[in-house]
Amino acid sequence: MSFFKPESPEDGSAWQNVAVCIAGWLCLIAVLLWIVHRIWPALFIPWWFNTDEVVFYTEVIRQLRLDPSQTFFDIPGTPFMTLTSVLTDQWWVAERVIGLTATANPSDFAFANVQGVFTLMRTLTMAMYLGAVAIAFHLFRRCAGALVAIVAALLFATLPIHVQYSYFVRTESLGLVLSLSAIWIVLYSPWRGTPGSYCCGGVLAGIAMAARFHFAMVGLPVIFIIFLLRDRGKLRPEDSRAEHPGLYPKVAGLAALLVIGALVTISFKLNLIDADGLTNSLMLTSSGGPTQYPGAKEIVAKLWLLLGLSGAAVLLFVKLPQYRRWVWPVINPFTLLLGLGFAAGFLVSHPEFLWRGEQQLRSIQFYSDWTDPKLQSLGPLQSWWNVTTFYFTTALPERWLRLTFFGGMVLILWRRRIADLAFLAGAALCFLAHPVSMKLWPHHVIPWLPFLCFVAAAPADLFAIWLVGRNPRPARAAAVVVFSAAALIWACAARLQQADGYLITSRSRTDQIAEMNRWLSKNAPPDSYLLVSYFALNEDGFLKYIENAGVTVPNFVRKHRDTHIWWLERSAVNGHAGLVCMSRADISFFRDDFERRNPGSTYNPFENSAFQPIAKFGGGFYELEVFKFDFRPSTTDGASVEPKK
Repeated sequence: MSFFKPESPEDGSAWQNVAVCIAGWLCLIAVLLWIVHRIWPALFIPWWFNTDEVVFYTEVIRQLRLDPSQTFFDIPGTPFMTLTSVLTDQWWVAERVIGLTATANPSDFAFANVQGVFTLMRTLTMAMYLGAVAIAFHLFRRCAGALVAIVAALLFATLPIHVQYSYFVRTESLGLVLSLSAIWIVLYSPWRGTPGSYCCGGVLAGIAMAARFHFAMVGLPVIFIIFLLRDRGKLRPEDSRAEHPGLYPKVAGLAALLVIGALVTISFKLNLIDADGLTNSLMLTSSGGPTQYPGAKEIVAKLWLLLGLSGAAVLLFVKLPQYRRWVWPVINPFTLLLGLGFAAGFLVSHPEFLWRGEQQLRSIQFYSDWTDPKLQSLGPLQSWWNVTTFYFTTALPERWLRLTFFGGMVLILWRRRIADLAFLAGAALCFLAHPVSMKLWPHHVIPWLPFLCFVAAAPADLFAIWLVGRNPRPARAAAVVVFSAAALIWACAARLQQADGYLITSRSRTDQIAEMNRWLSKNAPPDSYLLVSYFALNEDGFLKYIENAGVTVPNFVRKHRDTHIWWLERSAVNGHAGLVCMSRADISFFRDDFERRNPGSTYNPFENSAFQPIAKFGGGFYELEVFKFDFRPSTTDGASVEPKK
């Protein structure tokens, strides 16, 4: 099948011409090359930049040691970790074969080449970013032509928060590649319109969810909407069993398990059964008792009840043919294979989900507690409106772009093309998927960004009709594509200037930390009790971070002093004398949350006279400061020291 073959003769055929598509690809490649040129140095930032990257490296080491005890589940990111560990293992084998390394195993090799492994992970993230933009352009071109596709792809590629989260170790770009590929398989692959294509799409969507949980609300629901709009009437209930004889026993077995899980949940909630191994396996209880992870357990219980109701509906469909027509529009071979593929993709790429339930609860509880007091104080509707406006303006920062979004929404509803409507639904999910009280972070919009950009780009068709008519010659159409791309880049010039802003800040931060390290090596005795906060963490601190996660660090990579990671807690200071290195950013990002959960549990050295400032490094928001303190009982009672008013 030709890469440039139009979807159908009547669907934007003037903008599906090969010459026009090539012009679009050339414009897109030129912009991407320019962006890569700006952000390329980020691949070589010192490896100890931040914990968002180190947690992935830590789990890669576990996998290289064949240790199936993943502890980081917040994203969870397992497919990315697995891909990195496989490539690192192959790298070690290659160097062993040609005699470039003497390390005995791949995990030691990863420690000996720690900067190289981090560069590999960052390269994978950037490559996935480029791949996601390319797939988005191709997908949008197939359904709306090259003009709309180039506008949408450039908006998608140039949003600063998207670029900034694509040149450090992140999983958003991997999730985008998988989700967009899943949608392409269902819409435009040679197997489109078949249950098998939905199964393949479900597998990729499930792996995307394992890359980052947010993607559960991206690929799967959009594919389901495509089914409802296009393929719902392809099979009759009376013919389905003959065409898919092996499907129903498997589905019935899975549905029965879900119903059993719901019944166990109800029995536990009614105190008919006690906490035991079964309830622990279902994540309804944990080894720490009822007070451990209470919010997470409540969420899991509600999820089991929802899954149990779904399973009961499926059993009704399978076991009672006379009622099948009631649920046939939403439960049929297409959707069942989509759901089975989704579950299989998630579990195969994230198998630890089956035996690390307590770690999963800890992650769920983390997000349950990660709330914004201001949003919590508002009513549900006002909170939702604040969340919606935040992500809407994040994805579409220019005012004119917000206007074109509403114009595109009206245009899509008027035309009622299947793919366009599915993408509009995907854009709407962005404003429904985020909990209304959770803290707002700009990067949370990235999973739905392609759909938001597509809707905003949809009115480009009207511009083209006004400019050159409905069926322009290929040369004129290609010229319009190039002109539109150039005009859009000019209009979004401020975006491109911000694309490497995070890189500049990151380089400044690591330079400040390096300066602090040099000062410590000259002025702090080697046996000093040294506390280092998150935004001041250096190489020693991150090695300690890896050890605290349960991964043994080889002695040959230890270079400097023993360092204690400080999360502002008083218990780490009381009874000790030493030095603390930190930034005001630590106070801004962490202290309110820590105090809200456990009032009086933290110190703020910037407002406490017991901490004496002795050195500063850098400037701005991330300026580092070193404090001297002495909270030993012979000098002062740390608990009695109060902040200055």
